Amino acid sequence: MNEDVTLQGLLRDPKLVVDTVAPTLLFAVLAVLSPLVVAAGAALAWCAVVVLVRRRRKQSLAHAVSGLGGVVIGVAVALLSGDALGFFVPGIVGNLAFGVLCLLSVPVGRPAVAWTSATLVRWPLEWYWHPRVRPAYSEVTIVWGLYYLGKGGWQALLLRDGDLAALATVRLVTGWPGLLALVAATWAYITWRLGTLDAPDVDAFRSGHDEADATGASAGSAEVLPEDGEA
Repeated sequence: MNEDVTLQGLLRDPKLVVDTVAPTLLFAVLAVLSPLVVAAGAALAWCAVVVLVRRRRKQSLAHAVSGLGGVVIGVAVALLSGDALGFFVPGIVGNLAFGVLCLLSVPVGRPAVAWTSATLVRWPLEWYWHPRVRPAYSEVTIVWGLYYLGKGGWQALLLRDGDLAALATVRLVTGWPGLLALVAATWAYITWRLGTLDAPDVDAFRSGHDEADATGASAGSAEVLPEDGEA
């Protein structure tokens, strides 16, 4: 499986720190040392500069735009509420919602981690729904659901207590570092579990489906030819 290269390569990109981690850290530090509007302005300015730099250097804008979007929403909530803690509310809600989505996706037979994997590595969804593949992704999806519910709940408790420093620390640690560890563990488990399930190789599965589609198309053409000849 080459999934680890794609996912972990994405998460290990050093630009992640500059694009998504730094503005949150900057906001948290300045929110303690200065008025809220200063912290908000600095975080937004950082993200805007990063986007411009990435565009000027013709680098990927994915992380920069993602970081900017998250900061804009967080800053908006913080300014509207008049409390720096509001900056972290959207992230908490997002974590809890994704955790619930993960857990709900398993009983319906469409585990959320399979969708995520298919989007990133572009493997056919039909392979993930194979009876000797789906159990592995269902199991890791439950773990992902519990992880996101756990970190969302932890941050919600810190939010209730008004502990800005601890909240920022937990968000940073359970963000990209925590996700990288989760992805690495997921890949290792999936690789082992698919072996125990005797799952079909994804490339062979894809080739088999391509051949089946081609055969079906040829058969359809053959059925039409006699009719054309009679006409």
